[in-house]
Amino acid sequence: MEGLTRGQLAQRAQINLETVRFYEQEGLLAPASRTASGYRKFEESAVDRLEFVRRAKALGFSLGEIRDLLIIQDEHADTCVEVRDLLLTKLATVREKMVELQKLEGQLSAALRKCNQALKRQPAEHGPKRCPVLRQMSESKSRKD
Repeated sequence: MEGLTRGQLAQRAQINLETVRFYEQEGLLAPASRTASGYRKFEESAVDRLEFVRRAKALGFSLGEIRDLLIIQDEHADTCVEVRDLLLTKLATVREKMVELQKLEGQLSAALRKCNQALKRQPAEHGPKRCPVLRQMSESKSRKD
């Protein structure tokens, strides 16, 4: 019987053996046929499918979203419209995360400036004072409780 073992498939797709097992359990790979002795044998097309999954993950798609993309690809129905809708949703999510990350960057930069200012004012020989950032975090915590 021709085909690829799980190890061969992992090597060809340049992913971990356990990842192949996981993707198979998650239904991202078609079930492998079995030899008379019970070994799994995957078709060559499984390599392309795993590469598709890897590229989709690199674009930030979750396994559930990748599963949807694979179903669309397998069914060849209204492919472009459905893929566009998934891309629009993913892009909106990425843009929301970018806004959140920009806010976080601003907060971290402000906290770093406070630390640097406190360190400049503090003489080295007098030992450390309470960090203004830790003090601010402590005060914020007590206000929320």
